[in-house]
Amino acid sequence: MSIMDSADSVLIESTLNGDEEAFAELVRRYQSAVWAVVHRTLGNSRDNEDAVQEVFLRAFTALNNFDLKYPFGPWIMRIATNYCIDQLRRKKGRKTQLWSELREHDQERLLADLSNDSNFESGIAEGTADYVKVAQALLEGLNPKYRVAFILREVDEKPYEDVARCLGTSEVAARVRVSRARAELQRKFRAYLSGIKGRSEK
Repeated sequence: MSIMDSADSVLIESTLNGDEEAFAELVRRYQSAVWAVVHRTLGNSRDNEDAVQEVFLRAFTALNNFDLKYPFGPWIMRIATNYCIDQLRRKKGRKTQLWSELREHDQERLLADLSNDSNFESGIAEGTADYVKVAQALLEGLNPKYRVAFILREVDEKPYEDVARCLGTSEVAARVRVSRARAELQRKFRAYLSGIKGRSEK
């Protein structure tokens, strides 16, 4: 179990004693990590800055209940993840740019994984744009808790221990969510590819 960073501990205690600058320092320490979770999960949105502020507001409000025996980082990441899941549930129709913002190498890696076809990657260049649109649409259609788990593990490539901390669940549960997300995406993506192949053979 990780030990609380001593500097974080001092900053939290100072915040609880009314030192606003102490909390501002906590924000500076973790802002980039929170931003990354928000951006990866919700996509490129004008609302991201507001989302980050809301995450830290929730953390500030709940700080009285924080147990100093545990590290602050996973706690604030869990708040960020839960907030993103809430937003996804409320705005299911919102389009994001998650997939198109990935580096080309990462797009190819994920698409090849979804196709479950060793020959897919070698021929991916021809239809990358179409595949990305389909994969993005499938990802947006996932149950929010599975989508977030998949992004944390397969897009951000976090170890399962970190995924579990961000989700506030056990490592086994995190693995189950990622596995279910991957299975559903693979099934639907392969069905799409089969349809493309069938049409091309007619």
